[in-house]
Amino acid sequence: MILAADLGTGSLKAGLLAPDGTLTARVRIPYPHPSGLGREDFDSFQWEDAFREALKRLPPARLSAVALSGNGPTLVPCDAAGIPLAPADLWLQNRSIRHEGTDSYYLPKAAWLKAHDHGTWKNTRILLSCPEWLQFRLTGRPVMVLPNESFRRYIWDDRQLSAYDLDAGLFPEVVPMGSIVGGVTGNASVRFGLPVGLPLVAVGSDFMAALLGSGAIEPGMVCDRAGTSEGINYCASHPSGDKRLRDLPHVVEGLWNAAVILSSTGAVFEWYRRLTGQVNRSYEETLSAVADTTPGQRAPLFFPGPRGDVLWEFGGGSFHLLEPGHGPAEMGRAVMEAIGFAVRRGVELLEAAGLPVVDMRVTGGQARGRVWNQMKADIVGKQLLIPDIEDAELAGAAACASAALGRSENILEASRNYVRIREVVDPDAEVGAAYDEAYARYREAVGSLLHR
Repeated sequence: MILAADLGTGSLKAGLLAPDGTLTARVRIPYPHPSGLGREDFDSFQWEDAFREALKRLPPARLSAVALSGNGPTLVPCDAAGIPLAPADLWLQNRSIRHEGTDSYYLPKAAWLKAHDHGTWKNTRILLSCPEWLQFRLTGRPVMVLPNESFRRYIWDDRQLSAYDLDAGLFPEVVPMGSIVGGVTGNASVRFGLPVGLPLVAVGSDFMAALLGSGAIEPGMVCDRAGTSEGINYCASHPSGDKRLRDLPHVVEGLWNAAVILSSTGAVFEWYRRLTGQVNRSYEETLSAVADTTPGQRAPLFFPGPRGDVLWEFGGGSFHLLEPGHGPAEMGRAVMEAIGFAVRRGVELLEAAGLPVVDMRVTGGQARGRVWNQMKADIVGKQLLIPDIEDAELAGAAACASAALGRSENILEASRNYVRIREVVDPDAEVGAAYDEAYARYREAVGSLLHR
């Protein structure tokens, strides 16, 4: 059995995956003090505590490997023993100093840490990213995971380290995705209850793991990875060339990923649930109440904040046209339709760049909501494919472990073992027509608000 875990922004997910590709058990452990929208400090030991709690809640199993993915680009300044010297500098925190002519996502964060040293930088001996930090705590080996050589310049290299005037000794060795990093140490075995020597497999970024675990590994395939943030990821044979999209090498070397980043969609929905006192109410109840309201409503409308065609960020947001008769359900529909309209705009940007979207594989927590899946299909006008393992990061991590253990020839072959489409959600033409009109009204309202 493979133990896979993903260190997300708001929680840790872990699961046990059998050799036949079945997810036999899954747990989700929320962090007691999550990062929210990036304005709070994050204690890295929350990852370790959540992982330990996940191990307690999962059923006993004979493990063959552990595979960890996690959020990034995130950096943790550590001493030589891997003890954090400061809160984690998370991917969603706007802390970076970028030098022109460089591509690394990590070095600008390191430059910021160096420039804003409060006694931390001089004591820092190694900089680790999110899953690699927990991996180090388990194996004692500091590494950085590289999906493939095409991605190296987006991590770091000698030229960029020189450009930032950063000591190369602070950055761990780079290892390939799908390789065995090491085994659980004796000390880690005592702390976590895992067998000494149990192999740890390099996975790295949750984004890359999700592409692999959703099966979006051929040109034209799209993965809508929806959690605290959301990314609409298009597998392409070449970069889009559109600056409104994020072009990065794909997990499949030689291919590219063109992405629309919606940085806080899931976080906004959680905010709405807190705002309306529904934290202790099930998601099904919340969504069911929203489903009883009218699709494409004229009021109220929700705007997360000033926004253009690239980032959908929550800040300075507002409800418009609120009336005394509106309640949590109408407000919920306004929030969900705003998210759906952002996804639709993202698809429009992809198609305008010559990347036609036929269907989308939806992964992450949002994939579990039937009401939300149908609403999104109706708004976007595309067929949605729901994988059997909605947490694509877990499936992708297991694929890496399967390849590392020699059960598959490579991670792509292993991916096909873990990806099965459980459900197809077709858009409703009649409801879609109502959303076409609502979307046009919403876009017009956005334009008028932005130009005030």
